[in-house]
Amino acid sequence: MFGQVGFFTKFAGKDYEDKRPRDRYVAEARRLLGVIDAQLGRNAWIAGEEFTIADIAILPWVNNLLTFYEASELVGATDFTHITATLEKFLARPSVQKGLKIPA
Repeated sequence: MFGQVGFFTKFAGKDYEDKRPRDRYVAEARRLLGVIDAQLGRNAWIAGEEFTIADIAILPWVNNLLTFYEASELVGATDFTHITATLEKFLARPSVQKGLKIPA
């Protein structure tokens, strides 16, 4: 869903006059962000108290949604405080920093 929002904000989708398809993906992205945020409100990481593959699979998509696709305002990212805090923790990990530089 986050990639679909990206299509409508960064790529060819921005040229569509009919905003209903974009709005559908934005609404679903917001719903998913709400699910993730609620989970992070109960746990340190997405699947519990330990950093797992779930974090590695999901958090880069969240990061791209907010940064690369520049959709932070569109999806109301500031409403999801647990995601913001966890994303900062995630991005500060040395292994994540190393991975973000591939390819150089």
